Amino acid sequence: MLTSIMKILARKESLSMAQLAHEVGCSVRELENALEQMEHMGYIRTEQFGQSCSSSCSTDRGSSQCVGCGFASSETYTFWVLTERGETLVGSEPK
Repeated sequence: MLTSIMKILARKESLSMAQLAHEVGCSVRELENALEQMEHMGYIRTEQFGQSCSSSCSTDRGSSQCVGCGFASSETYTFWVLTERGETLVGSEPK
């Protein structure tokens, strides 16, 4: 399943968790666990795009409202991208 996920991520398409889970043939919960495992192993990393509070704010930015600085944005998106190690595993050229 992990290799299948990496091959899909290598396509660099924007997919929701539900869409990615459907393509892989698993539940969203199973997908979340697999992504966490892959990130821990160094095959993928998360990137956030959009507005977020300042880097000096040490509060967890996992919600739409930052408790630390009060910044609120629903325009932040999380993406999973292959690391060089992940690209090597699926046969993609590192950038």
